[in-house]
Amino acid sequence: MWPQTRPSLTRLEQAVALFALERPLQFATASGSEIAQHTGTSEATVARTAQKLGFDNIKEMKAYCANELHDPGNLQTVLRSRLDAVSVTDEDDPSASAAAAMAPVLRSAAALTLGVHDSIDWGVAARAVDACSAASSITLYGLGTASFMAGYADLEFARIGLRSRAVTGGGHANADAAFRTGTDDAVLIVAPRAMFPDVERFAAAALRLTSRVFIITQGAVSADLRSAGAEVLRLPPTQSSAATEAASTMALIDALVAEIARRHPRRAMEARQRAQAYRSEFSR
Repeated sequence: MWPQTRPSLTRLEQAVALFALERPLQFATASGSEIAQHTGTSEATVARTAQKLGFDNIKEMKAYCANELHDPGNLQTVLRSRLDAVSVTDEDDPSASAAAAMAPVLRSAAALTLGVHDSIDWGVAARAVDACSAASSITLYGLGTASFMAGYADLEFARIGLRSRAVTGGGHANADAAFRTGTDDAVLIVAPRAMFPDVERFAAAALRLTSRVFIITQGAVSADLRSAGAEVLRLPPTQSSAATEAASTMALIDALVAEIARRHPRRAMEARQRAQAYRSEFSR
């Protein structure tokens, strides 16, 4: 997390770093003396910790913690937001606590799924269906957790007779995926939480090869990508939600698959028949 990845900290300095890690909002808004009071250290220790972690001063470290709070890709921020949305009041009854914690997640997942109806531009959705239906091949790109969602879409597309491939990664992996993308291909980028730099680079490269690039995301898509032709399949925001964006993403993928199959039922049924034949063969 810190600019200095392997700092040598004393026990008191570790207490300051842990406070910033576990309570970034409180750390970012507290004075040096307040931080020292919370951690049982001194202002000098607080300042020294900031320097050992790679900052010029405590003010810079506080600004860094504040930025982390607004970083949609920060895993701690994501988890903290989800936990804040779950209210558990009865700690003495484990079964009651489980129900109290899990029910809000289920309700939030349902709300996110239904929220796709209002967040998505249905004109873009129709064009995505047209593009995927007519493309010689579909490239499905996802980074991190989104790569598994792209893999799911790849399997579901194959089961309705579409040629597709799921790719992931950055650097040379991005280059290889772009190299294999043809002018007649469609590209579906799965970036449900945010448009990370590797995702943006892949999108920019894909747009130089084909005009049929669609991005599943709740994040901001740059004006450059939009002006180059990228279209957005907008997801509902997950801020303050007890569930993750996986619910709405998978639901949208299912909806796209269903509509493509509805428009091309013969192709879809023939593909399902072939898939079922292999299932029957390997089930013997």
